[in-house]
Amino acid sequence: MRPFLAPGRGIRLTALFAALGAVLGAAPALAQSLPDAMVTAYLDSPELAAARADVNVLSERAVQARAGGRVRVEGELSLFAQTQTNSGPGVSFPNYPASVSLSVVQPLYTGGQVENATEAAEIRISKQDALLIATEQGILLDTVTAFVDVRRDLELVSIARNNVRVLGEQLVAARERFEVGEVTRTDVEQARARLAAARSRLAATKGALANSREAYRRVVGDYPDQLQPPPPLPDLPSSKDQAVAMALRDDPGVIAARLERKAVGSDVRAAIGALLPQVSLQGRISSQETFSDGLAGPEKASIGIVMTVPLYTGGFNYSTVREAQAAAEGALATIDNTMRIAARNVGVSWANLDVARASIRAGRLEVGAARLAFEGVREEAKVGARTTLDVLDAEQEVLDARSNLAVARRDEYVAAYSLLASIGKLTVAHLGLDVGAASAAPSYYAGVRDRNFGYDPSDDTVWRLKWRP
Repeated sequence: MRPFLAPGRGIRLTALFAALGAVLGAAPALAQSLPDAMVTAYLDSPELAAARADVNVLSERAVQARAGGRVRVEGELSLFAQTQTNSGPGVSFPNYPASVSLSVVQPLYTGGQVENATEAAEIRISKQDALLIATEQGILLDTVTAFVDVRRDLELVSIARNNVRVLGEQLVAARERFEVGEVTRTDVEQARARLAAARSRLAATKGALANSREAYRRVVGDYPDQLQPPPPLPDLPSSKDQAVAMALRDDPGVIAARLERKAVGSDVRAAIGALLPQVSLQGRISSQETFSDGLAGPEKASIGIVMTVPLYTGGFNYSTVREAQAAAEGALATIDNTMRIAARNVGVSWANLDVARASIRAGRLEVGAARLAFEGVREEAKVGARTTLDVLDAEQEVLDARSNLAVARRDEYVAAYSLLASIGKLTVAHLGLDVGAASAAPSYYAGVRDRNFGYDPSDDTVWRLKWRP
């Protein structure tokens, strides 16, 4: 195999050759290339949009974790109506106590809960970024598969349609020879049966093409019109061992599993922090008014340091620590499992690629040999040395050989890009695809990390007062 070279080299060379071909009139003006389809799928994918939203959700959770260590300011207003009896018997008067208070709390020490919870949340943002790359790779692999599936099925339809035409001509020739007594009725019926089978096969290939077009539309967003021949295969690792090593290092699933294990470690420390004393600086200003006979209530102001010590919580805090420890053990097992899956994916893709390439080499020889055999059988049949059935069988062998070769070419592309995905390199960045500003989108977390006020308006933020659920 070719050595694993710089990212995007194959695609850029392909784009150069495609542009040269367009200038020379070699390619249809409106034909879509594989890189074009991949860019369109990337930019318009609802799956990627959902995955990006998941990253944003975890970014906000990190902001919420950081907020646990920031100052909190709360205001309170209360108004009551009550009656108060004076010292004389049976004498009372209304009283309307109202109070206004403002409290400020600044955590000073939380046992490390805020710091560890924030660390865990930020790690999970990176984990979700890795899963976003996995989604991106899945979209691009689906695009490649849909693209080559359509081209394969177009070729199979063309082969089947040509076979129907040839068998139709052979049926006419068999009838003519039967009329002059050169062949029997059996020869004619054999030709008729093969033509019926060919028409059935043509209908099946058209159905498969329709399914492939629908799959293409689901991934890319529109039906394929004219598809250019796919570009040369991307550069791949030179050996299976190299591919496995790259997968264990760069596979998004493996990266995500390792980050989750790291985040769970912070969860354990955050849970232990709930067992430790909590210290905060608290200030409060309050004012009370009775609105009765001009009597004014007292105004108070206080500030101080408060320490709370969790003495007994019914086992809740200790249970959260043990829960986090159990999650850590599960995260370790998940790492091992994802590494095995990554290695298996490489092995499967590598084997499929070897099989496809061997099939292509054998298929080319088979097509050439089948064509020569068919031509020989057909000439021998003209002089009576071969029967009509022999000719039909030879024609069927050519058809099968061409169909198998088309399938093998498709399988080679799918296996190659699957291998690229298994080592974490089936990305727009590595392939050098031009996706415009989408590749340089700023980090959502960087924009909201210190955003302490406000939210973006949307249909969901329109306030509606509901008295009942």
